[in-house]
Amino acid sequence: MKKLLVASTAIVAVAAVSSANAADPIKISVGGYMNQYVGYVSQDDDGQEDFAEVNINSETELYFRGSTTLDNGLTVGVNIDRYSDRDDTGGDDVFLQISSDSMGRLRIGQTKGAAYALSHTAPNVAIGNNDGDVQDWIYNPGTAGGAASDITADQTHTASEGNDGQKLVYWTPNLGGFQAGVSYGLDANNAAIEGVVDVGGGNTGSDTAWDVGVAYNGDFGGVTFGADVTYQQNNNGGTTGAGVEDRNAYRFGASVGFAGFTVGGSYRDTDNEGSVKDVDAMGWDLGVAYATGPYAVSLSYLHLEQDTAANSGLEHTRDQWVLGGSYDLGAGVTLVGSVFHAEFDNGTDNTPRSVNDNEGTGIVTGLQVSF
Repeated sequence: MKKLLVASTAIVAVAAVSSANAADPIKISVGGYMNQYVGYVSQDDDGQEDFAEVNINSETELYFRGSTTLDNGLTVGVNIDRYSDRDDTGGDDVFLQISSDSMGRLRIGQTKGAAYALSHTAPNVAIGNNDGDVQDWIYNPGTAGGAASDITADQTHTASEGNDGQKLVYWTPNLGGFQAGVSYGLDANNAAIEGVVDVGGGNTGSDTAWDVGVAYNGDFGGVTFGADVTYQQNNNGGTTGAGVEDRNAYRFGASVGFAGFTVGGSYRDTDNEGSVKDVDAMGWDLGVAYATGPYAVSLSYLHLEQDTAANSGLEHTRDQWVLGGSYDLGAGVTLVGSVFHAEFDNGTDNTPRSVNDNEGTGIVTGLQVSF
């Protein structure tokens, strides 16, 4: 696998410089989005925490992007995405891309794996149900200040992982609606941007990972259909021992659209979650959306579960539903609103109103602005 990816990179690089280039140099354009939300949430107080009922959340990104097409037909582009809220200096996708209709797309840089872009999940038109948005409002006791063990960060959704580690990513051309992808690199964000990568000894952060997937998207007389199957493997990050094993995740998703309706869902099964041998996890989501003119509504449900320990017979669980609506005001401005509910249950603690559990219901509205 590694030799194939390296050879592909070399071929593309040689092709990119093998002919004189009279194309214009890359010019960067600036875009992005700003989302501002206000919401009310009622959730359990565990005796140690007292969560604000009214909260204000924001999310902002700036995009710097540009491309040029060389005389040999290859398009070379750059993509620099930056989180831009106050005191937030983190980067998102930062990569170089080389592409053509006959070659497909090759990305090199800090980006998500190939399988992520191929994934189909339940539709959502406002607050997301499969991307951590609900946890911005309802406290997850598996995070700092709560339970030491809960559903791990990698198992908080059913799409393939979206970490922006250094990767080499390739997608084939679209052939009759079919497209495949493969990637290799680091699963950890902000690692080895410059410098060597230590994946042995006492290292526990720079996991290497590879993934592969295939997807189909087609239109049959006004009925759209999409489906995907993907696989991902993470190494154990240098940790050794009888209880350590490489992590493997299998998933599939599908989506059908007709007469303004979209129905979609996905399922993921993971072996050795967190690289802990015999700690398995699974998750699924299902939803429906309807759009007409500037209006759209959606309803989706997400269920996640993970073994508390190897062969324990106990499971941490998470259940969420989100009802959302949106109205396109024009000029890149969208009014959104959501009602949602989440329940976090730590499988090792059955005490009522435990600090390891939480349940809440919220209502949020806001503006999403793209520019």
